[in-house]
Amino acid sequence: MDSTSEIGALIIEAGASGDLKKLKEMRRKVGDDTELRRICDVYTDFSTGRCVLHHAAEIGHFQICKFLIHNLKVHIDARTFTRDTPLIAAAKGEHVKIVEYLINQGASVSSANSKGSTALHYAVLKDNRELMELLVTKGALLEVDSMDGTPLQIALSRVNVETVKFLLSHGAKPNICSLVLESPLVLAIKAHSFECFDLLLKARADPNMYIVGFSPLSYAAKVGDTKFLKSLLDAGADPNSSLIGHVKIIEDAALVRDREGVEILFPLTRPMKHYPEWTVDGIMDYCRSERAKTERDEYKRLCLDALDKAGHAAMDLKQYRRAIVYFLTAQKFDLSNPKWASKRSLCHAHGNKRVLALYSAEECIRIEPRFPYPHPGGDGAAAAEILKRFFLESLSFTLEPHNQKINDAFRVALFDYFALLYLMSSPEEILSFTQMS
Repeated sequence: MDSTSEIGALIIEAGASGDLKKLKEMRRKVGDDTELRRICDVYTDFSTGRCVLHHAAEIGHFQICKFLIHNLKVHIDARTFTRDTPLIAAAKGEHVKIVEYLINQGASVSSANSKGSTALHYAVLKDNRELMELLVTKGALLEVDSMDGTPLQIALSRVNVETVKFLLSHGAKPNICSLVLESPLVLAIKAHSFECFDLLLKARADPNMYIVGFSPLSYAAKVGDTKFLKSLLDAGADPNSSLIGHVKIIEDAALVRDREGVEILFPLTRPMKHYPEWTVDGIMDYCRSERAKTERDEYKRLCLDALDKAGHAAMDLKQYRRAIVYFLTAQKFDLSNPKWASKRSLCHAHGNKRVLALYSAEECIRIEPRFPYPHPGGDGAAAAEILKRFFLESLSFTLEPHNQKINDAFRVALFDYFALLYLMSSPEEILSFTQMS
């Protein structure tokens, strides 16, 4: 009889190619369903951790999935190294029949992968209504956070009105959002989608709710479309709220030369004493003056300094989520500076959020491709943390290569390491980084 690894390789090949006949041949060859099930569950791709059921679900081969689950009773919620289940693999491929079969056989409908994404996230990303309806009917959670946001945030960011209607009608909450994207109302305003915006307000979205950056009213004042502004004010938005000192909502409208917006906000805004003339014309003129610009720049500098100090203080207390909020807020005021993404990456690394650490590192490099690369103690310390873990797991693997737990940890570290190298913008930088390490 062939070795277990040889049989495992043939089983994986059969699943990936959709060869049910070969899979049945392996069953006859092994002669023991219990042993074959063990091989199917344990043997995975070295680089991805996908088992045969993942492969079959991914390519949409229903009969192989049924054979594996019904006849062999393989583990239905097996995980890859990125935590994908067979259900998630089937949802990515939009294989509705397999998704339904897996759920009916007991697969967890709301399991999330390392990105935090569930099958419902992928259904929304694919804009597959049939799949969405199936998952929601089967009890999929609507508010699961992910690197792409909640399902509602994803639908809003893609201006998918029908999906927004669907999610809200099935109970999605309009005031829940992840730290990756802005609040639902802000996303609708930024997308200039009044239809989505109106749906959110009718679903009782809070007009004053936001986590980082600017309020919905501030964004509405910036877009120059008074429909958003009027609707928010009617819903109870506060025009006197101010995140960065004396810069108020009315000034946001004045800075984009939206006179109509200034006129709407003027009777609702408390006068600011530093203005030489508190009139619509006076606000329009002063807001765009050099003196006002200098004042805003100075206050922005002070705010960024305060946010930076607050973020580092939170990190000292190991309050990494709070620190991330501070750094995210700073980035809203300083979009072209890559250091805020790098600092967030470090916070995620300290919190053992590997994928989020890489996500923020990638954002950092997207902002500034020539940003200095990882070195201990520097702004790239998150990547240095990934590198350190890679070497520690490599050492453990060398000492105990047959320990399954150590084996899995090493492959995860290896995945992170090469994902990090992939972020480098040239072969020379990859070589330099590896030599430095």
